[in-house]
Amino acid sequence: MTHRRIDLRIETGALSSGKSWTLAATVHLPDAPGENPPVLIGLPGGGYNRHYFDLREPGYSEAAHHVARGVAVIAIDHLRVGGSDIPALADAGLDACAEADHAALQVILGRLRDGTIAPGVAPIRPAAVVGAGQSMGGHIALLMQARHRSFDALAMLGSSVVCTRLPARVAGQEVCLLGKQDASEGLAALAGFDFRFAFHWDDVPDHFAKADVEARRGGGPMPYWGSASTPDAGDGLVPGHLASAAALIAVPTLIAMGERDVCQDGLRELAAFMSARDLALFVAPKMAHMHNFAGTREAMWRRLSAFIAQVADSAA
Repeated sequence: MTHRRIDLRIETGALSSGKSWTLAATVHLPDAPGENPPVLIGLPGGGYNRHYFDLREPGYSEAAHHVARGVAVIAIDHLRVGGSDIPALADAGLDACAEADHAALQVILGRLRDGTIAPGVAPIRPAAVVGAGQSMGGHIALLMQARHRSFDALAMLGSSVVCTRLPARVAGQEVCLLGKQDASEGLAALAGFDFRFAFHWDDVPDHFAKADVEARRGGGPMPYWGSASTPDAGDGLVPGHLASAAALIAVPTLIAMGERDVCQDGLRELAAFMSARDLALFVAPKMAHMHNFAGTREAMWRRLSAFIAQVADSAA
């Protein structure tokens, strides 16, 4: 099924820092969205941009999967990501990114509601707005909800609030980033790390996995889904920073991860969301951290689709 892609550049307006930024976003709309489709917000992880949700190869576009089921998708580049502004690292911590993403999202949702998102698109009043963040994008989505109440529901995709722990081929050699004194110390722990194993299951085509890993290590060109610059994710390494935000989340929450991912065990992740009254866990088989490249990617997409439908039905 074809769908309409609308690329936008959105001014945030003055934020709490007194600064204003421009963020890039893509709105994916069904051919006939109707008046009240649910809306999914896709927030990419560190080193990736919004095109991670719309990979060009047939069968690899998560946005196309959801659009075919009547869901509108908004994918946003954070500060220092993809087509968005690239401020100094000090201006792009996780909380600053959450505030900027929230501000841009409100502009986009306003344009959808009043019918000014693009010529020929009638007003859309979302049945529900579901935030879905992958990896670091999950941390930003979490802070958007905890600080700004951006969403009606939250999906944390391969995104740990307990301890980001990268898996290794040899037991005991995993790298846990929680508690590092600063981001540079955490990144230093990754020198020589086997990203191919941690990020991609064995069946991921080489043209995906090789391009992804080589760009991450600086040995190859940046693929279209990648971002050479990233936000300052150091806040996510501070003990309690994300867990305290998770404890505030009361909207329906889906915690989803691959069989081999950067999260802790599912029960520990669930326990952090102590205010949630609708909390679910899904572990996709034969999937590593970068879900949308995996051979089992549609299992993750289907579970997220069911979650979106549940939230939209509850809001009706």
